[in-house]
Amino acid sequence: MPSSPSSPSPAFASPSSPRVVVIGAGILGITLARELARRGAQVTVVEREAPAAGATSVSFAWLTNQTCFRNGQSLSDGSSRHYFGLHRLALAAWRRLHHDLGDALPVRWNGAVQLEPGHGEEHDLLLDDLRQRLSWGSPSHRIGAEEARNLLPGAAIPDGTVGFFTPDEGSVDPNAAVSTLVRSATELGVEFRHGTEALSVEGADGRATAVVTSAGRMACDHVAVLCGADSPSFLEPLGITVPLADSHGSIVHLKPLPPFLDRVLLSSQVHAIQRRDGRVVIAKHYSGTPVSDPDGLDGEQLLAQAADLLPALREAEIEKITVGRRVVPADGLPVVGRSPVYGNLHSVTTNAGITLGPVLAQLMTTEILDGTRVDVLDPYRSTRFETATPGGH
Repeated sequence: MPSSPSSPSPAFASPSSPRVVVIGAGILGITLARELARRGAQVTVVEREAPAAGATSVSFAWLTNQTCFRNGQSLSDGSSRHYFGLHRLALAAWRRLHHDLGDALPVRWNGAVQLEPGHGEEHDLLLDDLRQRLSWGSPSHRIGAEEARNLLPGAAIPDGTVGFFTPDEGSVDPNAAVSTLVRSATELGVEFRHGTEALSVEGADGRATAVVTSAGRMACDHVAVLCGADSPSFLEPLGITVPLADSHGSIVHLKPLPPFLDRVLLSSQVHAIQRRDGRVVIAKHYSGTPVSDPDGLDGEQLLAQAADLLPALREAEIEKITVGRRVVPADGLPVVGRSPVYGNLHSVTTNAGITLGPVLAQLMTTEILDGTRVDVLDPYRSTRFETATPGGH
C-alpha cells in the first residue's frame, strides 16, 4: 500500500522549531512523537526501558469501535456514545497511518466476528451490543451460524449460534508496529533515548523549561507525558490526577501456524487473532468487563477451549504466556491532562492505547503545537476528577 503522492510532505525541524520531550515509548508516545515531527517539531522520546516495554507489548491489539468499555459500566449513554465516536475516528486515523506507511505496518483489515450461543445471558448481551452499535452508526450486521462459517472457514460453529460481523475492524501486531513506527519517526528526526528515566520537570513562570532525567537535564518548550501505569505518580506533583483501576490481562501466544484465521474472533469463551507472521494470540475477557482476567489463567485449558472452536489449534504449541498491567482509568475513559503548574505540559492516559494511539496523537499535536483546545477531547479532561494539590515542581 504505497503512500499517496498527494500526501503532505513532513515539515522537518529547524533550530527554531519547538522542542518537545515525550515521556514514554509505548505506541501512544511513539505515534505522538512521529506526528509532532511531521509538523516540524524537534522531538525527543525518553523511555526508562525499551519501546513497547509496558502495556503495548502485552496488548491483544484488536482495532475496535466497540460499545462495551472496560471498567465503563457506570458511563452514561451520552458518554458511551461519545467514546464510541472517538473509536470511529481512531479507525480512520489507523487507515491514514497504514496508507502512509504501507505494508511495513502490520495491520489486517478483515473485520471482527463476535459469536455466542443462541440463548442465555451472553446471547442477550451480544444482541444488546449489536443494537447499540447499529444505532450509533457501526457497519456491523447480524449473522447466523451459516454466515459465520463462511466468514471463518474451518471453524467449528454449532447450529443456533448467533453473532455479528463488523467489517471495518481489524488487528495489528503491536511489537512489529512499534518497530515500524520507531523507524519512521527516526527518519523524521525524532531522537529516542532508551534506558533513560524521566525524574521530574523544572519550570518557571507557569511553563516547563526542562525535563530532569537519569541521563541529565533536557531543555524543552513542551512536555507530553504518556507513561502508562506510571502516570499517576509522575503527574500528581504536576497537579494532574489520574486514578487507575487495578487491572491485569493475560494473553497466550502460540507458535506460528499456517494461515487459517483472517478475522478477529471474539466469544465469551475465547478471543483469537492470527498475526501476519502466523502467530496466534488467544485471550479471555479482553473486551468490556471484568476489569481483570481470572487469577491463575490456565493457558493449556484456554488453548483447549479455543481448539473446540478453531480445530486448527489442536496441534498448536504455546510459545509464551504474558501477564501485563492494563492502564485502566477509574471510569474507563481516557484521561487527557494539562498541568495547572506548567501550562505547556500535557498528558494522556488510556486503556485503549493501541486503537486510540494515532487519533490521540493527531488531536494532541493540534493542542500542543497550535495552542488550540480540541473540543473532541473535552469529555476526557483530567479535571473531571478532583485535582490533587500540586506537591512541587
